[in-house]
Amino acid sequence: MTPPSDWSAPSPWFAPAAARRPAPGSGRWRIVCGSTLAAIFRRSTAADAAPTAFTVRIGEILRLVRRAWIHTALCALASLHWMSEARAAPAVVASIKPVHALVAGVMGEAGMPRLIVDGVASPHTYQMRPSDAAALRNANLVVWVGGTMETFLARPIASLGTDAEVVTLQHATGMQLLPYREGGLWEAGPREAGKTENSHGRARGDDHGHDRLDTHIWLNPANARRIVEAVAAALVRIHPVGAAAYRRNAEAMRSRITALESTLRQRLDPVRSHAFVVFHDGYQYFERAFGLNGIGAVTLGPTRLPGAKRIASLRRALVERDVRCVFTEPQFEPRLVETVIERTAVRTAVLDPLGADVPAGPDAWFVILARMGKSVAGCLADG
Repeated sequence: MTPPSDWSAPSPWFAPAAARRPAPGSGRWRIVCGSTLAAIFRRSTAADAAPTAFTVRIGEILRLVRRAWIHTALCALASLHWMSEARAAPAVVASIKPVHALVAGVMGEAGMPRLIVDGVASPHTYQMRPSDAAALRNANLVVWVGGTMETFLARPIASLGTDAEVVTLQHATGMQLLPYREGGLWEAGPREAGKTENSHGRARGDDHGHDRLDTHIWLNPANARRIVEAVAAALVRIHPVGAAAYRRNAEAMRSRITALESTLRQRLDPVRSHAFVVFHDGYQYFERAFGLNGIGAVTLGPTRLPGAKRIASLRRALVERDVRCVFTEPQFEPRLVETVIERTAVRTAVLDPLGADVPAGPDAWFVILARMGKSVAGCLADG
């Protein structure tokens, strides 16, 4: 018996055109698999009914059964592949290390997000690499603070369109925001611990190089909890298979944040009234969360160095306001601070809001905040 003339034509599964390959698990895929198998068995029935020699009919039936078995196996394998893809973790990109840590904690065993700004690099001056651009193009989810922090990311993220979900943390529900403070020296007196105003206002007279909104939001534990919540909600939307795990991980992260917040409050309470100066105005979320007395900044912006007049003004303030410590940052040149405190009894220590030497991962945010608390308490302590 000669098989039907169209028997050797490719089935939809083998067709080279992408348009003829339905996505595994889709309704169209199930229809294709089912209809192709039905066609095979119709041919089997027709072959069985044909008035031909017994041996020819048996041979044709065996060939049809073999083809049906192969097609069934391919359908099953494709369905397994689709289910595996559905369970696989999404591709997630996070901008800076403290944000990356909170995202990684929510993802848990599902996978590790890609970090863009690592090491001693600053998000204020970072230059995108080709590998960073590729990671953004392939991402299902991108998490960043916003254009006032990672200015280098604004244009690449805008070009993503609807290919990836983007979580802009400075716009997250419940996020506590503050404007940059005016000038380089601020009002005296410790802040009220735990009272961070909700504000989208704009300060006047500073030159931080951004749009006057302070976006070092992760330095307030309350904001860190909001970040965890926003990330968990986004992961549930794009990867509902892992929803239960993401929610459990988020709850565990919130509990860890609260525990560290309590520890830091106890550690910092004895030094609340002691005045200090920071390198640039990037710590008021931390100051307000724990009621600290930061009275000024060495620079008006992380990329703008002070002149001789400003250095002289800072030196007077160190004495007049009984400043205990001036903090440097690993991302910027420390010699400037050494010049400011020269011939004074003022101490110096390091504050690192980005964790330059902290290994990336779900613990990084906790290490960064704990180190900051230790540095502040140590430098401001009596004796």
